[in-house]
Amino acid sequence: MSKATAPSLFKDMQSVYKTMLYVLILLMIVAFLLVQFGIIQPFVEVSTDRMLQVVAVIYCFAAVFVGLQLFRRKVDSIKISQATAREKLTKFKSASVLQWSLMESAAVFSVLCYLLTSNWAFLALAFTLLVLFGGLNPFKHKVMIQLRLSEQDVAGL
Repeated sequence: MSKATAPSLFKDMQSVYKTMLYVLILLMIVAFLLVQFGIIQPFVEVSTDRMLQVVAVIYCFAAVFVGLQLFRRKVDSIKISQATAREKLTKFKSASVLQWSLMESAAVFSVLCYLLTSNWAFLALAFTLLVLFGGLNPFKHKVMIQLRLSEQDVAGL
């Protein structure tokens, strides 16, 4: 186990979160520019476009739903465990990264579909996921509330 202190665990979580967020924003901007400047031309047929729309929506809903359910179950088990605050934070970080990864994979899939089709609906779907992802920011007070930790719990590490 790492010898990191609680503030560095919070900073680690923030760092992972921000990296994933910025990569997604950058990917969306690059995809938009590639399509708008005509560097990448759509090369799928309308029937494939429609099929991808259905697949993308199902994948996005599934990723968000499964990620949320797995995260909630993990947090519930962390809350009732007798682990130390450091161990709880480490488990919380892994649960958060799983949820973020599922959501980000769905957004990346939507961006790739946008690149294949130039259909704005895919970029809008990715943007919706970006907004949802933005709401998952793991700031310290939020994490402490979710895990039912006090200032003393995290300050004593």
